[in-house]
Amino acid sequence: MKINPNILVTILFFLAFLIHFSLWKFVFHLDEIIIVKFYLFLSVMFMMMITLIIIINRVVPEFLGLSVIGLILLKFVLMYLIRKKLNFEMIPGYKFHFVIPYFVLTALLTYYAIKLINYDKKQ
Repeated sequence: MKINPNILVTILFFLAFLIHFSLWKFVFHLDEIIIVKFYLFLSVMFMMMITLIIIINRVVPEFLGLSVIGLILLKFVLMYLIRKKLNFEMIPGYKFHFVIPYFVLTALLTYYAIKLINYDKKQ
């Protein structure tokens, strides 16, 4: 049974959120408002980038790989800017809590782009 990459990426995203939220709330006993704001930002960024990847794949599929690199750089810059807004430094172990989800979602974005590239090669 083949799973659609859209469904797989969505399930993995929500699974990552649930695991991280559970650790955040029940193990570390930290305020859940910050994590919800962080994942809301990540969700909006992730869906925006998936949409941009789909649009780029339809318009100029030969530049999809390079576009993904540019989108990852844009995501990095936006994460740096949002870090100042949410005051991540106040949270103990903030690098663990915010860098790992960033890389997980970057890996999911890359996986999705690879699936699109491989799908285009099969056509």
